Amino acid sequence: MPRLLLSSLVYAATCLQAASVCFAAGALDTKDFADVAAAVDEAVTRYGADKVALVCDIDNTLLAMRGDLGSDQWFEWQAYLLKHEPESKQLVAKDFDGLLAAQGLLFTLGHMRPTQPDLPEKVAAIQAQGVRTLVLTSRGDEYRDATERELLANGYDFRSTRLPIEDPPCGLYQPYDLDDIESSGLTAEEARLFRLEEARDASFGAGVMMTAGQHKGAMLLSMLHKCPEKFEAVVFVDDHGRHVVRVYDALARRGIDVTAFHYKREDANVKRFEYSDKAKVTRQWRQLDKTLGAVFN
Repeated sequence: MPRLLLSSLVYAATCLQAASVCFAAGALDTKDFADVAAAVDEAVTRYGADKVALVCDIDNTLLAMRGDLGSDQWFEWQAYLLKHEPESKQLVAKDFDGLLAAQGLLFTLGHMRPTQPDLPEKVAAIQAQGVRTLVLTSRGDEYRDATERELLANGYDFRSTRLPIEDPPCGLYQPYDLDDIESSGLTAEEARLFRLEEARDASFGAGVMMTAGQHKGAMLLSMLHKCPEKFEAVVFVDDHGRHVVRVYDALARRGIDVTAFHYKREDANVKRFEYSDKAKVTRQWRQLDKTLGAVFN
């Protein structure tokens, strides 16, 4: 059997095994953030608030776009078209960089809402206990201004409860170096299992780590490595199952008590969009593009 095929099969088996263990032991589906708060309370009772961290995704977890255009499901659809239907007339860009630029425009012009009306209050109540927090998003740093604006506008503030990093990275930085992986708090074995490639620029500020689509398990381990205080328990929340599995696997391997939630509050909106004909968002994009073109020549 060719080595590449064998390697792929082994990795697939490892992922399936990790997923099976994950959802059997420490990962749960939920549509209500109250379940997350209960898990945090349980961890605080067991370890103390100073030993517990809450880590949350943004899109379709803490926040969701008010309309379909620019939403997480819209971006996933556009990425699918680029890969599988590159001649589609519904595409907003000719390549992935162009799609990222379009998404950035929509983040800048658009506004977001909490996925649950009471979610900012629930997060604030967790923070009030003294629990440390990290917002871990696949967004890139080019979206930071719009991201921080919408978090604050919706009642979230992670600045005072961010991970206690004594010397936080400033501006863009490389979260790891494959030639010196241990210096980033990762091991060579983890780099192999996570299939890490050359690092892309990440950024950290206001309690938000922007990973530019990199492996969230690796990114979280790299951030925890920078903390002089070690956490006994982490509660993680994300709407994408792949990130739930990756984070659970990464932390469980280190012996950290991790509870990972697959947050499905927006699933109905995602499914509705997936099965729609996309005519409305296509029309909205063309109208916006035409207007901007006319204004800015």
